[in-house]
Amino acid sequence: MDFRVMPRRYGPTVYLAPAGELDLESRSALDELYIGAGEATVVACDMLHLTFMDVTGLNGLIDFADRLDRRGIRFFAYNWQPQPYRLLDLVDTLYPPTRAKGIRGGPTGPLRRSLRDSTVHHR
Repeated sequence: MDFRVMPRRYGPTVYLAPAGELDLESRSALDELYIGAGEATVVACDMLHLTFMDVTGLNGLIDFADRLDRRGIRFFAYNWQPQPYRLLDLVDTLYPPTRAKGIRGGPTGPLRRSLRDSTVHHR
């Protein structure tokens, strides 16, 4: 299945709903989404229809979230499907956790932020 994502903007929030497979061939689509984030303050990513993700796709998604963070844009991903979520767990198991930038967990920490964590962090 091909990778596709249609961004929608609601005020300062960009809503993304990726669908298909995020891999080496589709990773470049994240660069276009980064440019399209514009002046958003939040990017909310519903992962319900992301059926597959390989390590290159995961690295691209982590890089995407990190680049947004450097621009002051918060990234939240939710509704993970089993295969992509297992990949996050596997990568975090292989690499030691860090507490960089207030993000808990290992390398996939930027993808595991919750709205609750964000609220507590800003208090």
